[in-house]
Amino acid sequence: MTAGTIRVLPPEVAARIAAGEVVERPVSVVRELLDNAIDAGATRIQLAFDDGGIARIEVSDDGRGIPPADVELAFERHATSKIASVDDLHRVHTLGFRGEALPSIAAAADVEILTRARGEPVGVFLALAEGRPVRRMARPAPEGTTITVRDLFARVPARRKFLGSPAAEARAITTLAAHYALAYPGIAFHVLNNGRRVLSTPGDDDIRHAFAAVYGADLARQVLDVAAGEGPVGVSGLAGPPALHRGNRGGISIFVNGRWVQSRPLLFAVTEAYQSQLPVGRFPVAALHLRLPDDEVDVNVHPAKAEVRFRDERLVARAIRSAVRAALEAAAPVSWSPAVPSAAPAAPPSLGHVPLPGPALKPAAAPPAPSEPPPALRGPVPTQGVLALTRPAQPAPAGPIPAPHRDLLPLLRVVGQLNATYIVAEGPDGMYLVDQHAAHERVVYDRILARRAAAGQPPVQPLLEPVLVDVGAALAAVAEAAAADLAALGLVLEPFGDGVLLLRQVPAGFRADDPVTAVRGVLEAIERDDRVPAGFGRAAATIACHSSVRAGMALSMEEMRRLVEDLAATATPRTCPHGRPTLIHLGTEAIERQFGRR
Repeated sequence: MTAGTIRVLPPEVAARIAAGEVVERPVSVVRELLDNAIDAGATRIQLAFDDGGIARIEVSDDGRGIPPADVELAFERHATSKIASVDDLHRVHTLGFRGEALPSIAAAADVEILTRARGEPVGVFLALAEGRPVRRMARPAPEGTTITVRDLFARVPARRKFLGSPAAEARAITTLAAHYALAYPGIAFHVLNNGRRVLSTPGDDDIRHAFAAVYGADLARQVLDVAAGEGPVGVSGLAGPPALHRGNRGGISIFVNGRWVQSRPLLFAVTEAYQSQLPVGRFPVAALHLRLPDDEVDVNVHPAKAEVRFRDERLVARAIRSAVRAALEAAAPVSWSPAVPSAAPAAPPSLGHVPLPGPALKPAAAPPAPSEPPPALRGPVPTQGVLALTRPAQPAPAGPIPAPHRDLLPLLRVVGQLNATYIVAEGPDGMYLVDQHAAHERVVYDRILARRAAAGQPPVQPLLEPVLVDVGAALAAVAEAAAADLAALGLVLEPFGDGVLLLRQVPAGFRADDPVTAVRGVLEAIERDDRVPAGFGRAAATIACHSSVRAGMALSMEEMRRLVEDLAATATPRTCPHGRPTLIHLGTEAIERQFGRR
């Protein structure tokens, strides 16, 4: 090794390198300043920024302020008032604790601070350039702190080149502020983008009011209260009913001891609580607060403090799932509106007023009295079997079962069948097409779950002669792992050599034309279909799929009417257990526009 090639970097170079770890973009600055304001006990915070935070970021609060003797010290690296020893890292009660934020920001931009500590007669103004104080003076100021950051990354053009557009950076800042508003409903947040107010919360400690400020009053009226816990984990907040969903996980906010975190396992746990109640590719809206002891969570694992590590992550995820499911089950039924794409623009906050899946939820108008349709619209005579019309008798439940959250369909009048696959029905607000397979699948699936909850036995069809099913080693292993769940559903498979199973019994209604192919399809779905969580629920959804009326099966008018009635009686009639829609809606206005009547 050549002597003299290793050197200690100059302080200004080291400071800019360290700043790059903390300050990646304008939203990183905002996060650090909001953390400091909240830690200072603020009850009102105003955030103003220009040009996506690149030109200016200003955060004002009414917190405790900084004592005059500590103002310069606050900009020294690793200077903090929040921890004093290594032991304090195991019981961090504040959002910030490392003492890196202010010096990192000062190394990346010009900073001004005006602060007045409680009990002080006047405030202190301090200006910093390139991380060094350049001007200090006494100045009148209200109690609290105002920090202004100007020309972010002006002296680091390479970093500024990789920033997004001002509009993109502004969206990121507004999204962050919206999450903080949901995390701290007791703080009044006011956010201004280029002088225009984009978010304002009342700060009355009511999360529903903060939710309304972020997503809109209509959505806030419909979300469900969540309050439950498991072991040391407490879960509270709000969760939307299944009818309210969006195309990404951006509407799910999770806070751990007041800290907004982005955790894939926790986001998945929230989505999983809506098992089979959301269409494929759609996600719920929720704001959930988790409270757990300090020694159960480690917050010192991410440079931006956006992630945490749990001592028992499975316990936390389980607590979230059970809390959200309990809220859904306890909710009263609501009237149903058709799920149609919303063309309304998002509200100013980046989280936005979540586009509702249809018009405002309201009781459907009473439809006209049903009448027999003309012969041209009467369904054809069934040619591929008969759909069972009798509803199976359910055994009396062993104990009280909470009423699930239900979306009520409008009254529909069946008028015919399209392509031997879709039921055509008229509603009070237009035409509906019902996928007969998806609808029957939902009906069968809900009956299976109700029977299991009541400890009832499934109707089965024993085979006169066992059937050999050659599935291969991989699917045979799947059958062995799921044997108990399948047997509880009425499908009895026994190992019979390498990769071969013996089929002795099938559920009533199971495909009788080709049971071998059906069994193989069931096992493949259990192995690969991750739209429904593994376990009994996935097995039940798969059995329901293979026990339902198929596409291409002609149904009589009475069969179609009964199927629509049964669908309306389910807890979540809009989707099948795998998340596919059971029906689509074509509104009267849209039909009239197509005919030039509007």
